[in-house]
Amino acid sequence: MSLVRIAVRIAAIEALRGRTLFGDNVLDSEIGTLQVDADGNLRTEEDAPFISVYTDAATTRDIDIDLRSFAVNGATEILFEAGITAAMTETDPDTDASVLIGIGVPATDRSFEFSLDMVARQIGDILVDEDNEWAEIFRLFIQRSIRIDHARTGGTNDGLRLAGRQLKLTALLMNDPVAGEVLKPTSVMARFFAKAEELTNPELVSYITAMKAQINPDPTAWGTPSRRYGLTKDEGSAMLVDDFTNDSEVPA
Repeated sequence: MSLVRIAVRIAAIEALRGRTLFGDNVLDSEIGTLQVDADGNLRTEEDAPFISVYTDAATTRDIDIDLRSFAVNGATEILFEAGITAAMTETDPDTDASVLIGIGVPATDRSFEFSLDMVARQIGDILVDEDNEWAEIFRLFIQRSIRIDHARTGGTNDGLRLAGRQLKLTALLMNDPVAGEVLKPTSVMARFFAKAEELTNPELVSYITAMKAQINPDPTAWGTPSRRYGLTKDEGSAMLVDDFTNDSEVPA
């Protein structure tokens, strides 16, 4: 239900696209990109080295949330999964040697590990780059990082060597804006929407439109605290923050 989770993924992907060894092949929420089959073998259907970005488990455990709020995102796992296989090769026209697509290093196990380690390092460097506007927005959605985990996996499938690396960032995300809330121009979500005006991919454009419609800012709505904190009608009335009256005027 989180718009912030969606925005975090988009910001991370746009920040990384074209800036690592794996080029533009940065995927959104391709959770099954690296798979383990019934026999325990690692497999992928990608045909070029890739990075997949997705958000996984989240919890508000140990976080003091407000009453019945659903706007709190809590500690969220943001995963960056990179993978490469021996089939992702091309022939170097100068040497006729088999090299990894887009990278140019020999298609060996040693090169697999080098490439994955380099990409993991590049991800970290890019996401803290102050000159990368998308990375800046990504960081603004994060109140603080809680934990970073690295995992490596590898194996064969039908005799094909495959290696993958996962970087998992557990971070405390900003709360979601609630329905009807008017975004301040300086808010991170407003900055995200402004930056997203540059996106031309039709699918992404439709996502942004749907996100804006879900918030649907209303400058006359004064009951948004009721939705933010999950107040009942009686609680909202007692606290003078409800929008359940028939009054034609909005309190000053």
